[in-house]
Amino acid sequence: MNEFEHTLMSKLASKDMTLSELAERIGYEPLFLKNIVAGKDRSVPVNFFVRTAEALGLSNQEKDELVRSWAFGEERWY
Repeated sequence: MNEFEHTLMSKLASKDMTLSELAERIGYEPLFLKNIVAGKDRSVPVNFFVRTAEALGLSNQEKDELVRSWAFGEERWY
C-alpha cells in the first residue's frame, strides 16, 4: 500500500465512505479512481484534489496532507 492510498483510505474510513462512493461523488469511474489510488496511474485530472477534498469535507490541513502523501509518499511495507 502506498502512502497516498493509506492516507485516502483513512480519510474515507473516518467518513464511513467507500472508494466507489467517492468516485461517484467526484464524477470519476470507480476503476479509474482505483488505479489512481493504487499508484497504477499517476496522471490525475487537474482538479482531482479539490474535488476529493470537497467530497470528503476536508480542512485545508487535511487536503495538504493528502497532496503531500501523493507527491512525497513512499511505499508502505505493512
